[in-house]
Amino acid sequence: MRISRFSRLSSVMLVIGIVSGCGDGSAEPSPETGTTNADKAVRTADAGPVESTSGNAGVVASIDNAGKSEASDGAKSGSENGQKSQFPDDEATQTLREIQQLRVSPVPPDLAEARKTRRERNERIVDMATKVLRLTMNEEVRKPQFHLAVGQLLEARFQMALAGTQEDVDLFYADVHALNERDDKSIAAAEGVYYIARFAHTKAGLVGKTQPVWFETLSRWAREFADRFPEQAPRAASLLFGAARSCELHALASTDKDLSARLLTESRLCYTALAEKFATTDQGQEASASLRRMALAGQTLSQFSGPTLDGGFISSDDFSGKPTVIFFWDSESSEFTADLLPVLAKISTALPSSKLRMVGVALDEDEATLNEYLESHKVPGQQIFFTQGEQRSWNSPLVRFWGIAQSPTVWLVDARGKVISTSLEAAELIPAIQQLLK
Repeated sequence: MRISRFSRLSSVMLVIGIVSGCGDGSAEPSPETGTTNADKAVRTADAGPVESTSGNAGVVASIDNAGKSEASDGAKSGSENGQKSQFPDDEATQTLREIQQLRVSPVPPDLAEARKTRRERNERIVDMATKVLRLTMNEEVRKPQFHLAVGQLLEARFQMALAGTQEDVDLFYADVHALNERDDKSIAAAEGVYYIARFAHTKAGLVGKTQPVWFETLSRWAREFADRFPEQAPRAASLLFGAARSCELHALASTDKDLSARLLTESRLCYTALAEKFATTDQGQEASASLRRMALAGQTLSQFSGPTLDGGFISSDDFSGKPTVIFFWDSESSEFTADLLPVLAKISTALPSSKLRMVGVALDEDEATLNEYLESHKVPGQQIFFTQGEQRSWNSPLVRFWGIAQSPTVWLVDARGKVISTSLEAAELIPAIQQLLK
């Protein structure tokens, strides 16, 4: 299903859709398929190891650090938290309490029975949340109850859309559309857009390899959320960063050049929005670093230096005169050991240091672990490794300044110090070096 903007949703869907607990959104064509090699494990700056759980899975970055909105904050009533409830003990509050109790009730151990139970539970929650909406939607003083009911409704719709049929997806979208029709600046509308972005993020992780349109969909909804609800800065920043990084990682893993170019464009759009609108956040600063790295190709490398394990010091000021291979790596990366290290060893054997410089940036946190690895694996070149513990691993000044997204990462710099690429795959490295040495 190709996901559309609100303007493409059914124009006849009014607020009655959410009051009745159903909608009539129409199905759209299935996403185009694409081919990637994203099913191998990589280590990323934001989520540690990212591994596919199926042949259809895509590589995605986490958005789980997003802040809560008013619609979902305090989903447990005060009495459940050991405090006096902030709501009157009326029918709406009692129903919200029942919903919460239903959410935490156990499910059968049998997988099929568990799925059936979750489905029935979510259907009941939709009915109960709709009842609360009907009771509270027109009273200003009852907005907190209304918002909690919205959150419960959307969570149930979200879960059913992920596990159910096209009709479940249509109902999910129709309810989000209804919230936006009612008041497109409201907390409830923001919650709806956030859930749509979450849905795209989850689908990208589940089926993004064969349906990469979900990455583009995630990017567009993340940017829409940030444009429309900038006051929800934690959520907006997390969505933008998750979308930007996910699109970038999948683009780097893709063997489809057109798809890769499209996803890198989406990635840059999200990084740019993040850097411009949420510059003071951690994600905003990392977005600026990522954009700096993405603009490096064709530029002379500068501001790249660090201490080495052997007590020396390396600086890009000294890179002229011969090509340089820079590789960011860590000893726990199976991809580095299995794929990249043999290529580096082959290059090191074929080319003397007078012809090619090799520089590693070790992202291990523990020096003893790194040294133990180096004793059993011959890693060519000098290894940059910062002596201060707080500057190691993903906190390396080089990682933070250049927004390194994953380990391993390979850069190639020519003899004049100009960056050729910041995203070479292991299989691409030897041909790229041969081209430079012609």
